[in-house]
Amino acid sequence: MAEIFTPSTIEKNFFVDSIAPENRGTTLSVNKMYRGIKVPGVHDAKVHDTNFAFLTTTLAKLHNTLYEPKHYTTYANDIPIDVGGGFVDYVSYYTVDWAGIMNEFRNVVGNNANYIPRVNAGLNQKKVNVFTFEVAYDLRFIELEKMKKLTLQKSIQDIYQNAIVAGWDLFVQKVAYLGISGGTGLFNDANVLTTTIDNSSASGSDVGFQGMTDAAVVAFFNGVFETYLLNSNMNITILPDTFLVPTFVGADLTSRFSSLYTSTLRKFIIDHNLGLDESDGNVKITIASRPALNSCGSHGRIVAYKKEKEFVRLDMPYPMQHYITLPNIEKMSYTSAFVGQVSEIQLPYNASSTELGVVTYWDFTK
Repeated sequence: MAEIFTPSTIEKNFFVDSIAPENRGTTLSVNKMYRGIKVPGVHDAKVHDTNFAFLTTTLAKLHNTLYEPKHYTTYANDIPIDVGGGFVDYVSYYTVDWAGIMNEFRNVVGNNANYIPRVNAGLNQKKVNVFTFEVAYDLRFIELEKMKKLTLQKSIQDIYQNAIVAGWDLFVQKVAYLGISGGTGLFNDANVLTTTIDNSSASGSDVGFQGMTDAAVVAFFNGVFETYLLNSNMNITILPDTFLVPTFVGADLTSRFSSLYTSTLRKFIIDHNLGLDESDGNVKITIASRPALNSCGSHGRIVAYKKEKEFVRLDMPYPMQHYITLPNIEKMSYTSAFVGQVSEIQLPYNASSTELGVVTYWDFTK
């Protein structure tokens, strides 16, 4: 009988308002999540001050242009997202197992056959957690009256909604790449086969492919394709078309020029590789840098996979949006609730870290 996978915890909630303000930076800030440099304007602060003094004055020239924080996320570029379905407790899907599959020997029988092959099929149910992200915003009655005197490109409601969506995007990126609350993401899933990259020729402060020849770097990417082809009996439908690399690898690949190539090494690998040749031009690869990979696998990690919803998926049963606005007499304000749900990463074709799946990790040894 097929095994049924049931996680011990099928629902996890994330309430921003339940976190003390002094600790919110470690939850959502770009600085704590990915890099050592804080992006100007992206931090945990008030959306507006109490009396809008910074917006209105009779002795100042007012420019109507708003200079908003510049935040950016990349998870939507890397992971196919399935949106819709409404509020749920978890996301469930099935994988198919074949038992007793016939091969070139078992189904060859003579006239006096005493063995007839049997093939069975089973369904495995898998579930992943869904995280609920909730934010409440209070706008006092008196402040609402003051806003009627303002002349801006955008309404205050639009400004704070953009701020909440920015926090949501950063939260989803954390869930998608590294996971939260003990979970894992695309960059550190426990069921992904990990292979080491021999960069022992690197010396001193060299990292990644630094210290390795151009030919060795090209051979690495072709070796990834060879691994997939060899272990899948030349199944080009699972060949990776996306390589996410640490930022120091991306910089190195673009910085290398050789007399043998008419472009950067990065461009050369994209245009000339085993996957492209074996698939008759159907596999076109992308190489993109992601800061979160700089510290994965101790010395940096390359993630290879085919970017299709069948192989890598993230669910948003209820994308972040305004849910309801109600008067709050106790606070003399209107309270607006924003709610969103996002699931953990789903890798249906990665069953074990000892078997080749569609997603693979390649870690530098030093």
